[in-house]
Amino acid sequence: MRRLRRLPLLLLAISVPRAQTIIDPARLGTLIKRFTPQSSDRPLDGAVTPIKPSLNFSFHMQAGYVVRVPMHQFEGKGHAWLVTFRITPEGGDRKPVYFGDKVALPEVPQTNVELEMGGGFLLGTGQYRMEWLMTDDRGRIFRKDWRIDAKLKGSERLAKVATPPFAIQAFSLRGEGGGAGTRDDRAPFRVTILMNATPLLPWRTRLRASDQVLLIGSLSALVERLPARSVRLVVFNLDQQREIFRRDGFTGDAIGDVADAIAGLNLNLVDYQVLQKPGGFMELLSGLVTGELQSAEPSDAVIFLGPTTHYLDKPPVNIGDQTGGGSTPLFCYFQYKPGFSRPNTPLPPTVFQRPDLLVPDVINQTVTSLKGRVFTIFSPGDFAKAIDQLERRVSSSSPPADHAMR
Repeated sequence: MRRLRRLPLLLLAISVPRAQTIIDPARLGTLIKRFTPQSSDRPLDGAVTPIKPSLNFSFHMQAGYVVRVPMHQFEGKGHAWLVTFRITPEGGDRKPVYFGDKVALPEVPQTNVELEMGGGFLLGTGQYRMEWLMTDDRGRIFRKDWRIDAKLKGSERLAKVATPPFAIQAFSLRGEGGGAGTRDDRAPFRVTILMNATPLLPWRTRLRASDQVLLIGSLSALVERLPARSVRLVVFNLDQQREIFRRDGFTGDAIGDVADAIAGLNLNLVDYQVLQKPGGFMELLSGLVTGELQSAEPSDAVIFLGPTTHYLDKPPVNIGDQTGGGSTPLFCYFQYKPGFSRPNTPLPPTVFQRPDLLVPDVINQTVTSLKGRVFTIFSPGDFAKAIDQLERRVSSSSPPADHAMR
């Protein structure tokens, strides 16, 4: 029984999205020849399912794959996989880009379990050929080829894709750089971003990789797209009643620092002092608002950014009264909700009774009481539209000349 209990640890270790690394094809040596089937090939049992490209919340086209491998082929110690693939843009004289990822397996007990592992990458719009192969420490191999058609659909056409057409980039949880700047010609303004580091589904107690991608990707895109003269960033969590990260003069170069702070957030562990203060989340939220209202350098816009929270309490009636005497910033809430909670969409039975997806949460009510705007975001297209409307509202508010020139 002890050997069987180790298998979930193996699954936890590597059945998560992996970010493949772009590699120099010169490093592959004779492995490049293995993209072409050979008579001496020894088969490795497995299956690969392509993930179609779609626009993510950092306005990159993201694609990938999921591979399932029967683990009975790797019983014992010392086994490893090497996943290699090349992506070739179709049309024109464009060279392929090679990716690689090596996975060292822990000791595998006798089992009939299949392991699932995913990988991802970024693309510009266009058509591509994907050639994928996996080899193991015994020289076995399996391959799969498919075509990729990366194009915008529906409301996504409102967004400006950050990756140039036919470009291929690596994907990273620490931010997705490399895109050309796409700021518009609107007048720059000061902005504060208050990011709620919490799962997309409010009843979860763990930040999954997909949650981190949503938070970091949307933060990166927001900093890149807004015509901001300065950015103050505060990352917080209401359950733990604390700020996780704060920086004035924030730039996209520090996205990795934010990713590290979020990755170290353990929502399963709650300090005893937090349990003694059941209303501490409201103190934190009120303090964030008061800090912006009384700031010596007030922002033109204060953006709450993040998924809906499970707190449904009403804010204090005087939450917006403590101003510093200067101009009052425009408050707004970029509130992420899962697609199945969109109006007129039947909810799955498991979430049908979840009020925290159906009624305004505490941040929504706070922003509304401050006469701000709530943007409900289900898709990257909604996100792009919200950014555009925020810019229009800030531009139309016409701040005083002395404040605009500070």
